[in-house]
Amino acid sequence: MKKVLLVNWDSYPNVMSGGIYSWEKTLVDSMSDYEFTIINLLSNPNVNGKFAVPPHVKQVIDMPLFGSNRYEEFYKENRPLHAKIVRTSDRVIRQEFIPLFKSFLENMFSNDCNPERLSEQVFALHKFLMVYDSKKCLEHTLAWETFISLLESDPLYREMTMREALTAFQIIQRNMQILSIEVPKVDLVHCSLAWFPAMIAVSAKMEYNCPIIITEHGVAFRELLLYYNAYLRDEPSNIFWKLFSANVVRVVYSMADVISPVCYANAKWEESLGVEPSKIKVIYNGVDTNKFRPIEVKRQDPRLTVACIGRVDVFKDIVNLIQSIKYVRDHIPDIQCLIYGASTDLEYSMRCIKMAQSLGLQDNIKFMGKVKDPEMAYNSADVAVISSITEGFPFAIIEAMACGKGIVATDVGGIREALEGCGLLVRSSHPQELGNAIVKLLRDEKLRSSLGAAALKRVQEGFTLERSLGQYRQEYERLMEQSAPQVVAKEVAAA
Repeated sequence: MKKVLLVNWDSYPNVMSGGIYSWEKTLVDSMSDYEFTIINLLSNPNVNGKFAVPPHVKQVIDMPLFGSNRYEEFYKENRPLHAKIVRTSDRVIRQEFIPLFKSFLENMFSNDCNPERLSEQVFALHKFLMVYDSKKCLEHTLAWETFISLLESDPLYREMTMREALTAFQIIQRNMQILSIEVPKVDLVHCSLAWFPAMIAVSAKMEYNCPIIITEHGVAFRELLLYYNAYLRDEPSNIFWKLFSANVVRVVYSMADVISPVCYANAKWEESLGVEPSKIKVIYNGVDTNKFRPIEVKRQDPRLTVACIGRVDVFKDIVNLIQSIKYVRDHIPDIQCLIYGASTDLEYSMRCIKMAQSLGLQDNIKFMGKVKDPEMAYNSADVAVISSITEGFPFAIIEAMACGKGIVATDVGGIREALEGCGLLVRSSHPQELGNAIVKLLRDEKLRSSLGAAALKRVQEGFTLERSLGQYRQEYERLMEQSAPQVVAKEVAAA
């Protein structure tokens, strides 16, 4: 049985919500003839620690970014942790770790980062941290002093506040824990994003010569830029993180054999970051058309209804949707908007609730929480809406299309590729424009029906689950077949 390493961040099998979780679970469940090892980097201490996985998932390695800096303290296998700590002497840290750490940071902070050299440095750090204790190394005074000295040597970064510098060091320190994971021998690595967790994929390829495939649902670098621009007010820190992130992404891209974005909009971003077009193979997400289909639903409320199914977070821009309903109500006073989805951002969730209250929309907007039967939620609505500021190729779009719904969506990411004339597109963060489009569809039943029928046909022809999974299976087989002769040749030469 061929072996696959699946590398995640806050997703399958721990975080049981969102499109990426659904994609990964479906992918793993359908590939029962492969043996999977899953590495999941966890940033939230409240994630689910109890889950069920199919028999062909050999192990799940959770790497928490909170709590201790030793993943061995969380991972339930016998590990010689005490011996590892003891052998990590002050001399070893000073003479072996610090030179490795310094050269790694110098490349990461460079405007002329060498991806090939960086991959070698990542692998060297991985080999070192397999033998020695990452906690003692990364918490050593010299690690901090090395980091600060590199910042101070740059005329811009030396202007970072001490608080921002310390935060940057701690984030790097925490993420570097992943390099201490013992990578099992596998035939292929599949990463669900091109960001720091994928550094373990770099190590796996360097060690076992296994191919790497990266599926980006949302381009990690693009979403990181949105985050930095929203939350970092310190300009030197903002620039530092943009450069650091770009260098991480470039080394991951350089080591990948195939990059399979879920839409061509993502592919354009990846090319702008230096990916060779020959590496890119778009594989659209697919929807289960047996589950998501037009269904007659007995509605509890006869009012015209808009439904939004997705997470309640800043990237989904639920505030924009709430503001748009204010405009809709001016034309359709008894409009009902049902917002389905969980949230891990309490502050943003409270902002959404207060926004609805301040606009007097308590009778028009309902927050429904996590939805168990999304196909019923779509079918109980007259119009489905997506108000995001960034997307890849969202499942919410193709699920709504498969249910034959009239759709209004912001023109971001791959949404245009999905709809292609089968719905109404508006600019992101333009609530009046979004509201006007919703009114247009709600008032024109004939238009809703024709768009819904066209959307249903488009899904059935191009975005089925079987088609999507079949393309991934083809890539798995092709990549493993290409790498097999090299491995055999290498083993013969060694003999």
